[in-house]
Amino acid sequence: MDNKAAAGTVFGGQCLVALISGGAWAFAQGGHAGMAALAGGLVAIIPGLYLALKVFSVPADAEPKRIVGAFYWGEAVKIGLTVVLFIIALHLFATAFVPLITTYILAILVYWLALGISAAEQR
Repeated sequence: MDNKAAAGTVFGGQCLVALISGGAWAFAQGGHAGMAALAGGLVAIIPGLYLALKVFSVPADAEPKRIVGAFYWGEAVKIGLTVVLFIIALHLFATAFVPLITTYILAILVYWLALGISAAEQR
């Protein structure tokens, strides 16, 4: 699987996890909890998507300095986006922290699981 396909798979998996978790929280505790869970998923998805778009905007045959620069800049913006999105989500869903953080963690775990599977396949 090439890198863009792998990024797409991670993005799709994170979206699926966020939707399932949001539905489960909505069913168990109501719409506000479900929306908080979806917000937690978006806090994980949006910054990761930005980073992927930033890194893949540089051609593979570009100078290594340009590729590394795109990665570092993308990672810095990703961290900033995560902080800003968490602040917004916590402001909107202060009473539903558990669904928000749980879904955030689950969405991040999709990334780490995919990374582990990819590393195992390359051995």
